[in-house]
Amino acid sequence: MKWTHDALQEDLAQYLREKTQRMVWTNMQLGPVGSPRPDAYSLAFSFSRFTPLAYEVKISTSDFRRDVTAGKWQSYLRYASAVTFAVPTGLIGKDDIPSGCGLMVRNDTGWRTVKAPTLRAVDNLPLDAWLKLLMDGVSRLVELSLPTRRDEYRLIAELEVRLGKEVSELLHDRRSARYRYEQATAALEEGAKAADTKYRELMERARKDADRDAATIDSARRELAEALGLEPDARTFEIAGAARSAALRLEQDAEVQRLRRLLKQVSQSLDEVDKPLPAIARAA
Repeated sequence: MKWTHDALQEDLAQYLREKTQRMVWTNMQLGPVGSPRPDAYSLAFSFSRFTPLAYEVKISTSDFRRDVTAGKWQSYLRYASAVTFAVPTGLIGKDDIPSGCGLMVRNDTGWRTVKAPTLRAVDNLPLDAWLKLLMDGVSRLVELSLPTRRDEYRLIAELEVRLGKEVSELLHDRRSARYRYEQATAALEEGAKAADTKYRELMERARKDADRDAATIDSARRELAEALGLEPDARTFEIAGAARSAALRLEQDAEVQRLRRLLKQVSQSLDEVDKPLPAIARAA
């Protein structure tokens, strides 16, 4: 499946909410304007384990390399015990990420941790970050707690407990089939676009050929009209009438009739020459 950044970000947040005992926010700025804004940020429901975590979502290697080179992820360390990169499967490997960072990948069946991050001790957050979480973050959590459609991660987890691993695997297979279907649909749409482009090219070429043929016919039509003594823009029935009149005049022309009689006489003479000679002439 080809992920967009926002879709992968929300999918990661949904996974973290269901699989970890943590509060999760997406695209949350950790303070006033200009403060860092990780793609996902989480806090554990724990007094003894204060380990805020930041997540950076990437869907292209160029974007990943650019941010790593610029050190964008390091700005999160003031607010987080660790930073984890979250990417579609196959985009990067664990050897590509900066030292101390984690790596999670999304495949057809869900998220998988390839490398856990190295946790740093964080005693507290800056006051601006706490204020931002109170003013904006709490309202977001309230909205998330309102009755909504039960997500697939929770449903699969509950059914795994109730009905066993086999049914759970069937549901995972269903999800995989859906992702493959979406990928195939996207490929078909791309093929349809290419076919439409080819069709338009062929139609344009046929139109140009038809225009060229029409221009040739119009030119010949004008020449014929002028040869018959008509205006170049004479209509078809006028040209046809003039042609019939010209043919009739030729039929009635005396010189033409005389030439036809001469041709007939010559033809008859040639026929006589081709006849066999009389026997007496052959004896002589």
